[in-house]
Amino acid sequence: MNRRKIQIQLSVTELIYNGCFACANFLSVFLTSIGMAAGQIGLISALISGIGILSQPTWGIISDRIRSFKKCFRLCMIGTALCALAVPALSQGAALQRLLMTVMLVAMYFFFQPSNMMMELWLVRINDNPLLNIPYGKVRSWASIGYALFSLAFVPVLRIIPVPSIYYFFACFAALSVLLTAMVPGESEGKSVQQDRIRLRDMPFRSILNYWIVGHIIFEILYQVPFSWRVTYMVYTLREFHADSSMYGALMFVAGICEVPMLLLTRRLTHRTGWAWPLLINVLILTLEYSLYAWGHSLFLLYAAQLLRGFFYALYVASRYQYLHRLAPEGMEGSTQALVNAVTAIVTMLTAAAGGFLLEALGTRAFFTLLCVLQLVSGLFFVGLHAFGTNVLHRPPKDRACMLTLRSPETDAP
Repeated sequence: MNRRKIQIQLSVTELIYNGCFACANFLSVFLTSIGMAAGQIGLISALISGIGILSQPTWGIISDRIRSFKKCFRLCMIGTALCALAVPALSQGAALQRLLMTVMLVAMYFFFQPSNMMMELWLVRINDNPLLNIPYGKVRSWASIGYALFSLAFVPVLRIIPVPSIYYFFACFAALSVLLTAMVPGESEGKSVQQDRIRLRDMPFRSILNYWIVGHIIFEILYQVPFSWRVTYMVYTLREFHADSSMYGALMFVAGICEVPMLLLTRRLTHRTGWAWPLLINVLILTLEYSLYAWGHSLFLLYAAQLLRGFFYALYVASRYQYLHRLAPEGMEGSTQALVNAVTAIVTMLTAAAGGFLLEALGTRAFFTLLCVLQLVSGLFFVGLHAFGTNVLHRPPKDRACMLTLRSPETDAP
């Protein structure tokens, strides 16, 4: 088995696949370009979050049942491509067509949202496969490169073509991702023993609901609410900094390209810290990033915020799936991740609509000050979760790499 060839195939797939995320990041720009207000954007964001409540568990259970994240990823991207093709044409019509456009957007996210979970879990499995041993960080860095390059490319492109046309690019990237994965091995390929499919009634769902996973769900809820508001409403900060909305792609480029060095260093950094510390550090850096949006005034600070976001969000992305993968019961990794995503989707759906009205009522600066406070609360909860579980309950995580400690998990005595 040519591991070098497989690594190149996965890297190219990640490069193209993340063109979809570059397109998805222009959702708020797209909706404002067709005349929707902040409150309406919040309602659509709530619907998109709401569909994740259904789609994440659905695809998570399917992936655990058929034992293939790769197959689920490809099915998700086929559905994404088909739905994305319908969005631009429907966006230019009357009220009924706008309603159909919203339906197609929501349907597109039914497929697109779980695709990232499938891709990340697929890479984690390949990374852990001793016969493949393909470094997660090196492959995942190409995702950041693709995201950065395509985000930047859309700056001049969207000055020439209508903003809704970005969904044609979305469909192309999704279709190419399906084609590129045709020759890439699945997560179990190369193993001496293949895993059999499991019957739905035999899946140990109750084993998921333990202290550490339930605690992590609460942390994700506290983390994702301000984070999702930032993703949705960051475009409004451009007005406060007297910048044109076309600069949005350039900011995404800076954030994306800064993820690359951190992803390449992930294995070395987490060897000593484990997977819990990067999650906490990211919370603190996000709090600082939001403070720059709330109190900054120069474009230099706006770009500085993207530098912070890129370096440390990459560490969060690389650690989040590894952390939860090691907390999950064996054979239930997909369902565990899907449960976490579904619960957070419920909360972000309920709060997404409120975000738009809060921004209109408070103003952009006060809104991002609120995000600072909420993000800091999530970090305090994470520290308390680990302190209580380890020192009071005396029930540390089953994998020492998930402990909030600076000692090397590989060298510590049990």
